[in-house]
Amino acid sequence: MASTTLFPFLSIVSLTVLASAVGFSVELIHRDHPKSPFYNPTFSLSDRIQAEVQRSHARAAALRRIFFSQLHGGMSSTTNTKYSMLPADSPFSLALVSPSDSPFTSPSSAPPNAPIETYVIANSFDYLVSIHLGTPTREIIAIADTGSDLIWVTCEPCSDCYKQDAPLFNPATSSSYANIPCGTEKCNQLPFTQCDNSTSPSKCFYQYRYFDGSQTIGNLAQETVAFNTTDGNNVEFPMVTVGCSHVANGTFERQTAGLIGLGAGPLSLVSQLGSSIEHRFSYCLVPYDSTNITTSRLSFGSDAIISGDDVETTTMVDIDRETFYTVTLDSITVGKNSTLGPINRSYMIVDSGTTLTYLDSTVLESLMELLVKTIRLPHVEDSEKVFPLCFDESNAEPDFLYPDITLQLGKAIVTLKPYNAFRKINDKVTCLAMASNNNISSDNLSILGNIAQQNFHIGFDLAARKISFAPADCTKY
Repeated sequence: MASTTLFPFLSIVSLTVLASAVGFSVELIHRDHPKSPFYNPTFSLSDRIQAEVQRSHARAAALRRIFFSQLHGGMSSTTNTKYSMLPADSPFSLALVSPSDSPFTSPSSAPPNAPIETYVIANSFDYLVSIHLGTPTREIIAIADTGSDLIWVTCEPCSDCYKQDAPLFNPATSSSYANIPCGTEKCNQLPFTQCDNSTSPSKCFYQYRYFDGSQTIGNLAQETVAFNTTDGNNVEFPMVTVGCSHVANGTFERQTAGLIGLGAGPLSLVSQLGSSIEHRFSYCLVPYDSTNITTSRLSFGSDAIISGDDVETTTMVDIDRETFYTVTLDSITVGKNSTLGPINRSYMIVDSGTTLTYLDSTVLESLMELLVKTIRLPHVEDSEKVFPLCFDESNAEPDFLYPDITLQLGKAIVTLKPYNAFRKINDKVTCLAMASNNNISSDNLSILGNIAQQNFHIGFDLAARKISFAPADCTKY
């Protein structure tokens, strides 16, 4: 397939409306792939590693804060508590604010005193997806995020939007666009909304404040969402709830025009498509050494069914935070013999946007001790000091192999191959692609990052509340 950069707001002509259950797949584009607007051909391996680790640490810290504040009642969706950022030197902290601190500016663009929902990090993502919005359609390159729910794009008019390469989406030019009034079921599905009564009918406004201080403010609307599929077809879904943002500022990057929430909440893309995709989706991430060569796959409906003898399935943990896909981490085995566990009450979020895998510091230290005993190579310090354990391969035998690391995730036994657990940082040094989760939270939360998920077909069944894992060659998927 030719490598051509995707640009937002390209027109497509022929679309097929599918009302019954369907199966389809789309490209999931890594930010370092030539099709990505973020692609930088001058980036060295060291540049990529530094950037991905910084993004990963920021996102992991935010996920942990959100997970436990929700779990312990700190961000209850049934209250009107308002959250804002502390000063810039505490980028992951929350503080109560008064209504007068709301950034809404005028009734014409957003209502005053609107509540705030705190979310993840605006630019901490690794994957993009192309969607088509409106009638006539416009192509939008958006962040694909399993840690978020709302679908939103930047819209005209915009009183304070980050500079972006593509023109803003203009709802006035779309015949399928309709604002969602206040008091409706869709409006009430967001935990924090406010009405703008200066219009008739009144508009339902939202505000997301991200952990790095970025924010997006806009009104909920219904719009037609469509996809160009990997088999050359087009699928279209009318009346999907989207956020039309009239304020979007902070660390959002100019190459993207919005975000596609793939979480488990009611307003995520997956939840809204619901029975038409059999409440299921999956992805298959290509290995990092292929991310600048081929794209990954994001599948829905019957295309997302995972079958075969090597499928491992487990049930998601029922917790208050409905967005995240969470399982339990029960044990870790290095090779075939050395087992670490049982691990007491450890939640693990399966997240496509976090690069590294994060473990409780005690668990990580024990794992590293097992690896040092198993891997007969000198361990060295990473010169950039971003990885906890590295090995010098200067004198390694030609047939040397790193051990598999097997995770017991509830009822699923998931075996990480060396490329899932280790990252080669130069010709002579390979490091463990994991980190401690305790620099922010002392709670026992782990995150399965996307390096660990590469070359797995991972399926999410929201109706059955199950996650399935199957080894796959994602470059051929």
